[in-house]
Amino acid sequence: MKYDFYITGTIGVEYDWWTGHRGTTANMVKNFLRDHKDQEVTIAVSSLGGYIDDGLTIMEYIKDHGKCNMVIIGMTASAATILCMKAKTVKIARGSMMLIHNSSQMLDVWTSANKEQIDTIIQQFQHEREQLDTIDKCLADIYAHKNKKTLDENLSMMGKERWLSAQDALDFGLVDGILDDDDNTVKAKTVAEAYRGITGASEHYGLPALTKAGKPERNVIQRMSEALKKMSGILNDAETQSPEPQTKPIINMKKIVLNFICAILTVKDITISDKGEASITEDQLNMLENALKEKGDRIAALEAEKNTAISDKQAAETAKAAAETAKATAEQNLATLQTEYDNFKAEAGADTQHKPVTPSAEEKNLSSAEMFNQVKSLL
Repeated sequence: MKYDFYITGTIGVEYDWWTGHRGTTANMVKNFLRDHKDQEVTIAVSSLGGYIDDGLTIMEYIKDHGKCNMVIIGMTASAATILCMKAKTVKIARGSMMLIHNSSQMLDVWTSANKEQIDTIIQQFQHEREQLDTIDKCLADIYAHKNKKTLDENLSMMGKERWLSAQDALDFGLVDGILDDDDNTVKAKTVAEAYRGITGASEHYGLPALTKAGKPERNVIQRMSEALKKMSGILNDAETQSPEPQTKPIINMKKIVLNFICAILTVKDITISDKGEASITEDQLNMLENALKEKGDRIAALEAEKNTAISDKQAAETAKAAAETAKATAEQNLATLQTEYDNFKAEAGADTQHKPVTPSAEEKNLSSAEMFNQVKSLL
């Protein structure tokens, strides 16, 4: 099947050095659609996703063009699925897969912090969580526009983060049909296997594991080493395949990228051969392993401090709530006692009888003899 345009690699970048694949930006799609204005076009989509903003922008470009027919080949996920949702038609090649999932964001808190600073970090994380929740609801609404399901149904499917087969995608309403074409089916399987073979692809795209049967997992050091070798190949390919002389820009790009990698890996220097190939020594790998272990321990310690701070905060909030309840109870008891006192005071004052202060007539002018006789009569 002939395609007029291919949306591949990371959405939002022209070239992804991690995967070694060409990416697709919103400008690339805009320029293609501008050159094919008012024409019916068929666009192949085979991407694990990328930046949401570019995905949303591409989606609107496709909607405005009005004559875009999308065909999903291989493994397509995340932002790459979003950009298809407002096309004229969306089909998926048999043997291909789709994945819709909750949005994610890189977090960087590589720092030492006291409990007050940890509270601030927690507040920042809570803000980021609220932002991601809003994004998830917006994405679910876009899927709902396509499959006519409720927001909650789409949010539930996104939360499962489960790869959907071609039939699953059709049943859930994300595509309009399954393309039964032997050539596309073979391509779909080939692309899927290629993505599974990309070292660290799951982490790079923030996706569920893309494991390949019989292929052992590589540790971080091995992945970094392979990434450096892949970068060398990418840069060399870019130099040899360029239609115009670009030796100086390519060399400068090599230096920038490798310096950046050195900074990330805390390596002093990476040797570059005359051919532009980069290599890393065993001592540097050992240093990286030790540095990663040290930083991993530091992360664990910070995580423990954060959990302790959260527990202390929760305990303080519980104690505060208990104190406020006790205060309210005491105030209520005091008000009850005050009412009882006021009522008692009013009743006692109304019934009290007072003895006259002035003596009676019989008590006046008694002589001492009379007083003696009165006392005597009592004996």
